[in-house]
Amino acid sequence: MDYKKIMENVWSDVQNLMPEHLERLSWTREELRQHQTKALRNLLRVAKENTVFYKDVLSSVDIDNFTLEDLPTLPPNDKTIHMDRWDDFVAAPGITYEIVEQHLEGVRKREIKSPFFNDEFLFVSTGGSTGKRGVFLWDLEFIRQIICYTYRYLINDEKKIGYDGPIKLATVEAPTLLHGSPYVFPSKPLADMDLLSLASTDPIPEVCEKLNEFQPTYLMAYASSVGELAAAQLKGELDIHPRWVCTNSGPQDEDIRNRSMKAWGVKASNSWGCVEIGQMGIETEFSTGMVICEDGAILEVVDHNNQPVDNVEDAAKVLATNLTNLSLPMIRYEVDDIVEIGASITEYPAYKTVARILGKATNWFLYGEVKVHPTSYSNILEEEKEVEEFQIIQTQEGAHIKLVCNGEPNIKEMKDTVLNNLNKYGLANPIVTFEVVDFLPHHPETGKIKRFIPLNR
Repeated sequence: MDYKKIMENVWSDVQNLMPEHLERLSWTREELRQHQTKALRNLLRVAKENTVFYKDVLSSVDIDNFTLEDLPTLPPNDKTIHMDRWDDFVAAPGITYEIVEQHLEGVRKREIKSPFFNDEFLFVSTGGSTGKRGVFLWDLEFIRQIICYTYRYLINDEKKIGYDGPIKLATVEAPTLLHGSPYVFPSKPLADMDLLSLASTDPIPEVCEKLNEFQPTYLMAYASSVGELAAAQLKGELDIHPRWVCTNSGPQDEDIRNRSMKAWGVKASNSWGCVEIGQMGIETEFSTGMVICEDGAILEVVDHNNQPVDNVEDAAKVLATNLTNLSLPMIRYEVDDIVEIGASITEYPAYKTVARILGKATNWFLYGEVKVHPTSYSNILEEEKEVEEFQIIQTQEGAHIKLVCNGEPNIKEMKDTVLNNLNKYGLANPIVTFEVVDFLPHHPETGKIKRFIPLNR
């Protein structure tokens, strides 16, 4: 079946599922915990009965009486373990890593027209922030659920406000069928929604022309794309008036939020997710942080020894359990984001929030025993209005920083600030160099810029 027809069927299913998802948003915390417990037990049963890895791990576990408090007793999993034992984690029958790679290669060479295997499964590869390749299996039900988690808050918030105008969604996402975003963000969660899907690698003038003609009420795009489009709006090259703007697939900084507010009078809502787990959190009209999609994933913030932490300063990663992808059980899977969990908000009392994402554990720059967070470099760059894009490349003595500028930034001031920050970390005699370039390379498949490049060790 043509993949576009498959996605149209998925959208139809999403439209039928959406009322149930909107109902979940009114749950109490206890109702959410009951749902999590039931879904977790079902996940463990599927994993035990259908995977080699968890048949052994769960052999002595009493699944019928398993509780949320028991989850930390199970071993964690990470990308390395997953890739080393790929076949042992798959619950879908008849799918092996060899089959996956053959299918992906066929899609790359366009020898296979549909990215869906047997019209039912999608194989998504990602390098993530670390550059370490991972391959993951999505089934159609998982895709349906990710779309629901992504757009249910927007739909619910608009109902609360009483909006009854045009419903037109424009998205700017990865141009390749090997990336996950084209199957999630350019979707029609409502039957009467109009959709315009654009590629992140398209020239900005071309994107502006199509957006001007379409006039979206909602805009979903990479954070870097939102920043570029907001700049185009302020220059008069773009003339749209979205009610809602949301970023995905990468960090959103304060500059992008400010640009969005200045260009369109709306904040750029943030979202947080990954290929392995799906949509984990999204900012709503009423929240200052992202509401966690806890009915789809259980998150544990832990230290380097996988022990729960009370203070975010001690956090090293998140262990996430995906409750919705039964074809590839991901139980206590290591996500290398460092997050601070916040309280729930009045509008969605059952769900906790992500107060802030401090960064990725793998993005820390290590200089011997000295560990430096990249924000020591990036904070001043984000504040410099003449800096449009940047890339920070760690060196043995400090870093080399590439800048794309729209004017003449105060490089001396930026350098002095960075050096002062590095001295506070205890890095002796750091060397930081700057280079102004015309452009920074985007990943050919995802369209993203890799902002932080640690030394290979």
